[in-house]
Amino acid sequence: MERVLIVGNGYAGARAAEVLAARGGFDVLHVSDEAYPAYCRHLLPGLAAGERAPEDLFLPPGNGNGGGVGARSGIAVSRLFPKAKRALLSNGEEVSFDQALIATGARVFVPEKLRHMFGRCGNVIAMRQMKEALALRRILEGGKRRVAIIGAGRIGVLLAEALKRAGVCISLVDIAPEILPTMLHGGVAARLRPHLEAEGYLSVLAGRSVLSAEMEGETVCALHLSDGTVVPCDAVVLATGVVPNTEFLEGEGPDRTDGFPVDARMETSAPGIYAAGDVIRFQTVTGRTAPGQMILNARLQAEVAARNIAGERETCPPLFVGNLVKIGPVIGAVAGDVDGTGTEDYRVGGSFLRVTLEGSAMTGFQFVGLPEDLRGLVPGVLKRFDATWVREALTESGGPGFSPRVLAGAGAWG
Repeated sequence: MERVLIVGNGYAGARAAEVLAARGGFDVLHVSDEAYPAYCRHLLPGLAAGERAPEDLFLPPGNGNGGGVGARSGIAVSRLFPKAKRALLSNGEEVSFDQALIATGARVFVPEKLRHMFGRCGNVIAMRQMKEALALRRILEGGKRRVAIIGAGRIGVLLAEALKRAGVCISLVDIAPEILPTMLHGGVAARLRPHLEAEGYLSVLAGRSVLSAEMEGETVCALHLSDGTVVPCDAVVLATGVVPNTEFLEGEGPDRTDGFPVDARMETSAPGIYAAGDVIRFQTVTGRTAPGQMILNARLQAEVAARNIAGERETCPPLFVGNLVKIGPVIGAVAGDVDGTGTEDYRVGGSFLRVTLEGSAMTGFQFVGLPEDLRGLVPGVLKRFDATWVREALTESGGPGFSPRVLAGAGAWG
């Protein structure tokens, strides 16, 4: 019986385990450094804020938490040797395999300055795993209600919004001049920021860096910022971006800084070693190579990898990229490639839309507003709507997104 090793228990690892268990005929070992079953990572802010219990996040049976595979929870793969098809586990055990899927996701990137500054402080938390969300929750349940979040990217913003609902006093700090700097253009993010700061006790301290930390023993009690601001705090959360977990793979290979490069079959440069999810770089629908994932992408990549492990010849199509944050009733969203210089702004229903046009096609958009106003915009990127038609349609619709009547036009699908 062929031996398959799956490393990682996020959306990708869970999906691959599910596919191989359903097929049968494989000796599957599923290893994860987390002690918990597969869970919905995007719900961690709600768990930290006390809105959800841990079991609310667990994926149901049939989504990676069912039977059919051997599982080792709370044990990491310390080293993986692709040529020898061996892996060394953190408990000292060595396992052999015939094929493997790497789905180890990403971890919080902590700049060297902050790593040196905070050392082993007990109230500094890198928000990425369930144990970290629960650690913050315990601090809050102990009566400590002041939290400084370093990093105003998607993780930092979603956590700030959840903690705001829980009545926590939040200071959101970022060196960038606006929130969500890697997701939205500054002018677009500026339209979302007032919704984040509305109500509750939340201050956005953008355009500032952390110079030093004031300590009481091994506890941070205040941050001193570059503009002289002093931020008192009971806990510090690091949400300073992510870096893929690739360092355990031994041997020479292509640059892994932004993740493993894979082919259309989700196979790495090492034969029989596949990868999926946050740990890879993949081809997008606009022809670029990008790191980072959406849940649906990670699951599709894992399914393709699992089917190829099982002997099929499956390929993964170029994938759509996007991201979204929800602040009260308002969302901020990005889809497709928005790095081009050809941008145009529109009022769509009661919302703001910035469209990116490259050549004669719509390649991406940024959006701040009500969810119903997003209607029809994602297909515009997927189908690369004609730029002239997009201008006419957005001007003509006068309502939410590309209205059904407008979408029915002859030019709608190119």
